[in-house]
Amino acid sequence: MNESRYFVSNKPQFFTSENRILVLGLILSTLTLAVVCFFIYKHFATTLEATYDKSIDSLITAISVTGVTELEGDKPSSDIHHFLDKLINAHPDIAYIEFQNSRGKVVYRGEVQSRLSDTRLFHQIVKLHQDNNPALPVIGSIHLGLTGKSKYLLDRATAITIVIAFISAWIISCVAVIGISWIISKHLRTLVRGVKRLSTGDFGYRIPSHELWGELKHLAESFNDMSTRLRVYEDQNIDTLTFERNKLEAILLSITDGVVVADNDGEIVIINESACDMLDVQHSEALLGSKITQYTNDEGETCFEAIVKDFYKSLQNTDPETFVRGVEIAGRTLRVIISSIKDTEGMSLGYVMILRDITRETEIDRMKTQFISNVSHELRTPVTTIKSYVDTIFHHGDELDKETYEEFMDTINVETDRLKKMVNDILDFSRLEAPEYKMEMDYEDITPLINLTVQSIKVLAEQKNLRISTAIETNLPKVYMNSDSIERVLRNLLGNAIKYTGEGGRIKVRAEVAKNGQALEVIVEDTGVGIPAEHIPHIWDRFYRVENKVHTVKGTGLGLHLVKVAVEQHHHGAVFVKSEVGKGSIFGFQLPLVAGKPMEEPSKPAIAGAEKRGLE
Repeated sequence: MNESRYFVSNKPQFFTSENRILVLGLILSTLTLAVVCFFIYKHFATTLEATYDKSIDSLITAISVTGVTELEGDKPSSDIHHFLDKLINAHPDIAYIEFQNSRGKVVYRGEVQSRLSDTRLFHQIVKLHQDNNPALPVIGSIHLGLTGKSKYLLDRATAITIVIAFISAWIISCVAVIGISWIISKHLRTLVRGVKRLSTGDFGYRIPSHELWGELKHLAESFNDMSTRLRVYEDQNIDTLTFERNKLEAILLSITDGVVVADNDGEIVIINESACDMLDVQHSEALLGSKITQYTNDEGETCFEAIVKDFYKSLQNTDPETFVRGVEIAGRTLRVIISSIKDTEGMSLGYVMILRDITRETEIDRMKTQFISNVSHELRTPVTTIKSYVDTIFHHGDELDKETYEEFMDTINVETDRLKKMVNDILDFSRLEAPEYKMEMDYEDITPLINLTVQSIKVLAEQKNLRISTAIETNLPKVYMNSDSIERVLRNLLGNAIKYTGEGGRIKVRAEVAKNGQALEVIVEDTGVGIPAEHIPHIWDRFYRVENKVHTVKGTGLGLHLVKVAVEQHHHGAVFVKSEVGKGSIFGFQLPLVAGKPMEEPSKPAIAGAEKRGLE
């Protein structure tokens, strides 16, 4: 099939630009030849007519001389008649000749009968003067009948010649136009093939320029040079783009947030390991090529279908920089951030979905809310108690006996201490969490601090009939510490032991050098209710309260967190815990003997030893 044809709806289209130019060229050449031939014919016709008129004039002149001779009687009439008869027969244009004298009498008439019926016959009358002198009197007239056949034959011969010449020239011009057009079209098709190969990305393709000539050959050589340069440029760009793509994929795959890149059809083209982990998928190949909207959790729910639909709806109304939603998957709370991917012309290429695990933040927010609720309740209880007792004393103090008055004052004192402790915990939390806060530290003996703290807290233990004992190793080395901070640590641990140990229970405080010889170890043992194993990893977290789940004792959830911050962050020590529900708990901490040297995790023998020793 001719490559110059183009196809629209699978039907060949013959009237292409190339064919229209060819037809136009043929029409113009035909019109040009026709105009030239027409003017040539007109010129020949004019010349022929003038020549014919001159020949008729000569013929009339000759006949006029003969007519004058006939009318004047200078020669015998028979000779003149014989001459005229031969002239009529010999000349194809003469149909008849007739001489009339001055009186109108016919003195001679010669004719060819067959020519009298010629449609082209025309008549001409010539007056004869004496001696052919127009100044002399008229002696007669000549009547001629002329057919114009010679003129017609010459005119037709001329027309035929012009037509033959026109047809010959037209055929030659058509062959020339078609030939040149075919050659040019062939060369142009060669160039078009090269451009098409180039447009499909076949950089480096070369047009065979030896088949071309003239400007087309220069054009082909320029095309080949351009194609070679594009091939070199493409190779360089491919290397650059491959490097950039690999770098981008490496970045996306290495970041801790989950990254899912989808095309306009919603199919996943890139997903990193973090996203696979959040979606509880073993390998990225399991999701590549599938649609993120078809992802289902363990319950068979499509987690992202509604989110993606909302994202596309938001694009119809506005063009948000980011689209944020939340979703629960595999026990995790994920924040889903979606952004469009567009090219330089603003056309959509798909979207990128960032998955951020905010389970911990959500839990902290929940714990903060719980903390505020607990603090509000805890603060309201002592304030309400103090307020009611003070109001009673203020308004009815004179009516109270001494015992009741002392009971009221004792209750106010206890509730004030309770309120003070909660406020101190909140203040300590704010202060100890501040990164710029620095404690004043010095080498001090911890033994008096332990004894003083135990002695001050015995009052609370005696209220629940609890026995508190100490076992402090003699000649303990001094420790680089802040005594106020460590006292609060001991008070928190002892206060928890008293709160969670039932009537008649026992609490023991031990202090000794750790087995590794690098730290001083303080342990608080109790026979309380104990802590379930699943809560132990979280009890040092701020706002975390086991009471909300197991116990009924209220609190702020800051005590153990403050213990951990004071010991580990500010004293570079370590805290540890061991507990069993219904048998009791062991809380302790280690302080390094060498100032400024961070502590490692407490050794297992230290805890195991405490368990082995048990409570006396």
